Amino acid sequence: MKSTGEPTVITQLKSMNEYGADDLFICCAGFEARCSSAASRLSPSYRTRYSIILQIEDSFFTKEVEANRARLQAALSQHTVEGVYVINCNRDNPNDAIAQIKAIWPRVKPKDVEEPYITLDISGITKIYLLQLLYFIVAEQSLGLPRLVHTTQSYAATRLTRGVEQITTIPNFFGSMTIDKPNLLILLLGFEPERSLSVWKQFNSEHTIALISNPPRDGNMYYLEYAKKNNAALLSQANVELRDVPPDSPYGVRNTLEEIYHEYKDTHNIIVGPFGTKPQTVGVFLFCLEHPKVQVIYSFPSSYTHSYLQREPGDTLLLPLNPPLGRDASASSSDADDSGVNDLA
Repeated sequence: MKSTGEPTVITQLKSMNEYGADDLFICCAGFEARCSSAASRLSPSYRTRYSIILQIEDSFFTKEVEANRARLQAALSQHTVEGVYVINCNRDNPNDAIAQIKAIWPRVKPKDVEEPYITLDISGITKIYLLQLLYFIVAEQSLGLPRLVHTTQSYAATRLTRGVEQITTIPNFFGSMTIDKPNLLILLLGFEPERSLSVWKQFNSEHTIALISNPPRDGNMYYLEYAKKNNAALLSQANVELRDVPPDSPYGVRNTLEEIYHEYKDTHNIIVGPFGTKPQTVGVFLFCLEHPKVQVIYSFPSSYTHSYLQREPGDTLLLPLNPPLGRDASASSSDADDSGVNDLA
């Protein structure tokens, strides 16, 4: 399986279907300003049959969530032919959101499962929601990877969350653990040190590989310096090894995880914690789709800081992907056939 290049900055998002409306546009109304950026960049000629807005409720940011939902509805109503669905859901319960999507799926699903036209804007969605949604589309519906867009945001040297509410294994990513092997923990790090450190403490792994974005987005070395400083407590531990990973290349992340997997697959249980960027989380999904024995864990924060509200939307990126991955979710990388691949991006 090969990477298909670097993310592309887009100013207009065009339809994929040359002969009519696309099938589905999915996005999320959270409290970040970047939630509505991709929808505002839809080409005047862009059309989709249906749109789905996941409205993730947050009691501390109700005003911001409602405002972003309204912006998204207004933007998408100009481009949606048959209907815009708003799904209200709890931040800590992605299963409920997936259940609601399944309820309307007979109506909104692609007309041609062999050639679906789905765009997923991951900008405002949480990482656990992202993994669950991709699993539903790719593994359960066998539709291949949707076109993925992601809007970045301005950098600020502040923590994004406070505290840890609970630690859980992500549904559909339980993996297959054996008691006769020690654990290898792989943590993708960002600006949420308490969440990653709590996972490290709970799993008591024999060895931990911490992955940090380097080179950082836009070559911002202050980002890298702060990310290391922010995670100093974890990185200072004797059994923690630091490695680099790209910030916005899902296949770059997938390839890094693949290298680690081949180093440790015979000797360790492998556990992954995605606390980095959202494109990196897509890379975790790509990797786990090929290696279902790997476990993915997640820690819910107690609260989000108001740092998010001070960050301005950045570029909207089209993420490079190979859509046919997932036609057979059980296929391993050794079985994958890259011939005849059509790049939806």
